[in-house]
Order: sequence, then C-alpha cells, then structure tokens
Amino acid sequence: MNHLSSIEPRSRFNLVARRHEKLETIEGLWRAMSAEGTTTAFQQIEWVKAVCKCLLEPACETPFFVEISDAHSAKTLMLMPFVLIRKRNYSAIEYLGMNVCDISAPVLGSLDVSPQSFGQTLWDALASVLPKADFVHIDHIPTFIQERPNPLASLPGIRAGAKRSYDVAIDGDPETIVNRLVNNQTRRILKTSARRMAERGQVSFVAASTEADIDTLFPVMVSQRLDRFRELGRFDFLEKPEVQAFYRNAAMASLGGRGPAQLFGLSVNGEWIATTYTLVHANTIHLAIVTMADASWHPCSPGMANIAHYVRWAREQGITMVDFSIGDLAYKTGFGGQPRDRYTFWKPLTIKGRFIVNIRHGSARLKQAIKDHPALSHFTRRAIQLYRGRNQSHGQPLT
Repeated sequence: MNHLSSIEPRSRFNLVARRHEKLETIEGLWRAMSAEGTTTAFQQIEWVKAVCKCLLEPACETPFFVEISDAHSAKTLMLMPFVLIRKRNYSAIEYLGMNVCDISAPVLGSLDVSPQSFGQTLWDALASVLPKADFVHIDHIPTFIQERPNPLASLPGIRAGAKRSYDVAIDGDPETIVNRLVNNQTRRILKTSARRMAERGQVSFVAASTEADIDTLFPVMVSQRLDRFRELGRFDFLEKPEVQAFYRNAAMASLGGRGPAQLFGLSVNGEWIATTYTLVHANTIHLAIVTMADASWHPCSPGMANIAHYVRWAREQGITMVDFSIGDLAYKTGFGGQPRDRYTFWKPLTIKGRFIVNIRHGSARLKQAIKDHPALSHFTRRAIQLYRGRNQSHGQPLT
C-alpha cells in the first residue's frame, strides 16, 4: 500500500511524498537513482536489504520507505529508509540504521537539490505520510553527501550531535600515502610497529576476496572485539547473534564488488593480530569495526598498522576519501582525519513523545556534563564497569 501527499512549496519545488511499505516496490528506482545520483554505502540497496532481513525481521520491526518527488516534473528527488519501532510504552520512527549505519542521508537523484530549497517544506511532506508514532528521531546527519548538501541537514530544529566524525582526502602514490597523511607521533608509532612485528615473524596483510577468507577472518574479528569489550566491562552490539549474522552475510554478499562490505586482516607468522571491517562506495572507504589481538601484541600497535595497510590498499583502488566514522579517538587525527559535525533531529508527535524527547535531551546534557569533567567521567565509567562485571559474574545479561 502506498500513501501519497502533496505539499505546496515554500521553495521552487512542489513536493510530493509517497510512503512505500515494501522495498521491492521501488528497488529498481533505488538502484537507478544510486547509479545516476548520489548515495552513501549505508544507503546502498544491498546494505539496506541486509539490515531489513537480518535485523528488522527478527526484531519484528517495520521498515518503510519515503519517496519525495517534484510534482511539476514528476521527477523523484530522493528516497529515504525509515523504521517504525514499537516499544512497550511508546513507538518511534527512526532513520533505518539499527546501530549498523553511521550516516543518515537520502538517496539523491541527479536533479540538483539544496537545503535552501527545502527545510520546513521537506518536513511537512515527510510528516504527511508518516505512520502513527510518538516521535521521530534521525541521528548521524552529515552536512554533505559527497560534496552535495544533505537535505536532512535542513530539517527545522536540527541540532549538533554529541559526536563528530572524521575523514581525510587521499591522493597520489599509494606507496607514500600513509607517510604523507600521518603526524609525527603516528609516524613513529608505525615505524616501531613495523620493526617489532618483523622481529616476531612474517607480516601478511589480506583483503578478503573469497568465502574462505571471510570464514577465516570474521570469527577472529568477533572474538577480538568481544574480548576487548569484556575486558573494559562494556556491552557491545556485536554480542548479539543476529548482528554477527548481519555483518557476516553482508561481507559474503559483497564479494566480487557486489556490495559495499570489505574485510581486512593482519597476521604475523599466520597469527591474526588485527582486523578491519569497512564499507566501500563511490570513491570513499568507511571504517566500521577495528579489532586487535590481546595485550601481548599491544607493543606492536596492530590496530594502527592494519589501518595504515587498508589506507594504502584504498589508494591502490583509486579511492579518494577515508571516513574514520564517528567518535573522537586520537588515531583519527593521527592519520590526518578532520572533524565533521554530525547533526540530530528530534520531533515529538504526541504529548507522550514530547515527554520522552525532553527526557532524552536531559540525558544527553547530563552525559555531556559528565564527559566535560575528567574525574567525574572516570568515576562514572569505573562504576558502570563494576556494575556490569558483577552482573556478568552472576550470569545476568549485560545491557
């Protein structure tokens, strides 16, 4: 069933919004717009389909898709994936991500679209076809999509998110790209890393290209990731079997360039000491997961070494942008990463929704206040680690 609504313009467009309940009904359009227009790896149809099958279906959540068109030309301007999430006490509409998508952006058609053309008009069109819910939340909104303005960044009431992303442009000779990017401290770390790994044995870097490669590297990635988070006393989303299945299936489905996922591994004498899970699309490589072996390998900085290898690999493939994803971590600036603000959009649709959104805003302010005080931040993290460690020791799930 499709839901159609037309909104008179506050801009040069008369926007028509249509809601599609099934991705299959617009799969051909989605593929055509992705090929002719602009999108990100996280909105590639193979990734979206994998999210729906592996994460939404088991959770009994409801995806839907909004098509925004210009009424005068009948040309589709953009496509957007959403999910209706039903909790016991409320329902929410979120941009389709399920914690595995770092960018919220539409698939943009070839027609030039700028924030000056939309804003409130875009929200009015969207709101006219949304299903009933208590509030709308769209997180991880970048200002631009491959140098094109992101219309979601023009939504009214948008605010800066709690975390920034980092990226760096890469060009020139692949053999010298890392040395040209990194700062002096990172250069010294990589030099020491190369020497120490060579002292331990033969170093090998692998970009997974076969099912056997993924069968080898993926369990290593999961094991290293979960061991690290348990050591920190933290829960990681990758503990969920359905999330593991999602990432593994996406990697398998992407073999031969059929999808965006690309898995890497670094070994010494056949022992895997680091892995990296990335997404590749439109001359950009997005970092999703980085893992490394236990503390015995920490003096070799395997995670940093693996990043250096995949940056060099990316340049060999003609890639021109490295997205280090969300989070303020020192290694990102060490590799030349520049900070980019990400934005978030909240819109209550009911009285209950307004109450929940206000609570979420208050919680975000409290978290930021704790983060701004190092001693309080350290105390809070330690208390959470002790609490989770106690629950784990009593066989209770970490949440």
